[in-house]
Amino acid sequence: MATAGGAVGSTAKPSAAASATPEPTAADPAIEELRVARAKIDSKLYDQALADLKGVVSRHPSSASAPTAYLLMGTIFEQQSRLDDAMATYVEMRSRFGNSPVAAEATFRLAEATSRSKREDRDRSALVLLDQVAMTYPDSDFAPKALLRKALIEERTKLHVIEGTLGSVPSSLVSYRRLIDKYPSAEGAEPAFARLAEMYEDLKRYELAADTWYGLARQFPNNTRDAAWRAGDLYDKRLKNMDKAHAAYAVVPSSSSHYRDAQKKLQP
Repeated sequence: MATAGGAVGSTAKPSAAASATPEPTAADPAIEELRVARAKIDSKLYDQALADLKGVVSRHPSSASAPTAYLLMGTIFEQQSRLDDAMATYVEMRSRFGNSPVAAEATFRLAEATSRSKREDRDRSALVLLDQVAMTYPDSDFAPKALLRKALIEERTKLHVIEGTLGSVPSSLVSYRRLIDKYPSAEGAEPAFARLAEMYEDLKRYELAADTWYGLARQFPNNTRDAAWRAGDLYDKRLKNMDKAHAAYAVVPSSSSHYRDAQKKLQP
């Protein structure tokens, strides 16, 4: 057994530095209370769970469990259709625990609640919050979800931006592209690939469209959008690039209705 100050088997006494090491901190005192509150939520005992959670944040404001308690309170308020209370709870949680691992989810939920509210600026405010999720918490599972939700709102509201050599484009195009560039395998990436490819086709930017369809085919071989065939067709007929067309035709799956057509295209 190694002692604090020596090698395995040594009988040396702990060094002064080791003796001065602080004792491990006590376990989070709110963990058990949080567990009980979760059980009540699962049983749909929302009022009792709320009382427990309010107790957690009141008695243990510095606990590692406090951010989660706020988040759970917000979700209960949403279940009860108390949208203003939910939004206020998420705002307070973000203000107190902006660096918490659950802050990304709180911000995403705040954005969703805002978009469902009666505020006149609900769409604009929701878009700002969703962009904050993607920018501030890029490693969170909620970052790609936020970009997808952002794109859907932008499509519904028909927002446009000036984008480099593309000129005026739907704002959602930029959000979809951010999503597939940074999170190509995330949940929601497959429809984002497809929608982006369709938008490029609408803009008659056929090379970008073909590359995007091909990217979808490579990332999601079992997609239901016939992406490989659509890429090959664009490379073939629009761009006259047979090398890229053959590469796309080669990955058309046997489940595709165009599989035999693709195989014929590959014949010398």
